[in-house]
Amino acid sequence: MKAELKGLISPDLRKPLTPEDPMNCSVLIEANIGQKGSDGSEIFNFVVVTPQWLVANSEVRWGKGYLLLPEFSWQEIERMIGRLITSASGESWQEIAIKLSKYMDWEFEGYGS
Repeated sequence: MKAELKGLISPDLRKPLTPEDPMNCSVLIEANIGQKGSDGSEIFNFVVVTPQWLVANSEVRWGKGYLLLPEFSWQEIERMIGRLITSASGESWQEIAIKLSKYMDWEFEGYGS
C-alpha cells in the first residue's frame, strides 16, 4: 500500500503566499495525506522553520514535527513531503501513518491508547 499527498494548507499563510522574510520564519503546515487512489485523508502537522528563525528563537526544543529549510518554499515543502511519503509504504494505512508520524504530528497519534 502507498500513500499520497491530497492537500497542503497553512493556518498561518495562504498558499501561494510566502512569509514576509522567507529566510527567517516559522510556519505551521497541515498536510492531508491518504491512501493512494482513495478520497480519504488524515492530517499531519509540522512546522517549517529556517536556520535564521532558530537562531533568533534559541530556546531548547525537540525536533519532531519540524522541517528545517534554508528558505521557505511551497515547492520545496511539497518535494520533501513527497520524498517522505515515497519512503513510507506499508501493508496497511495504519502502518504507513505510524511511519509518517515519526516525522510529523498525526491527528490520530496515540488515539485509543
